[in-house]
Amino acid sequence: MLSTHRHVATHDGHEIWLRQPGFEFTPVMLGKIASYIARTPDGRYTVFAFMYSMLASLEGAELQEDRLLDEAIRVIEQTIDQMATTPQQDRTFEYQDAAWVEVRDPQWWISTR
Repeated sequence: MLSTHRHVATHDGHEIWLRQPGFEFTPVMLGKIASYIARTPDGRYTVFAFMYSMLASLEGAELQEDRLLDEAIRVIEQTIDQMATTPQQDRTFEYQDAAWVEVRDPQWWISTR
């Protein structure tokens, strides 16, 4: 695995790796992004990216990044359980209304494909 990532979970044979340090500030937007790599037992991978808006705290939301990272892992595990992972694919999610919602081709993510 990449030296920038640490193993955070194994689910149904899939290894889940988080890019360090977790959520990172992106200067071109008021949001933070965390990314994961989920690798199948045969070495294929899917990239998962999660973004939350820093403006949510202005609206009174209490965002604890450790909790958001744990919730992101649960989303990855649910995606694996639904057999919805496709190797060499990016899956992107935004935090909306207190939940991770999958979004397609967001402007904040540069595809790894």
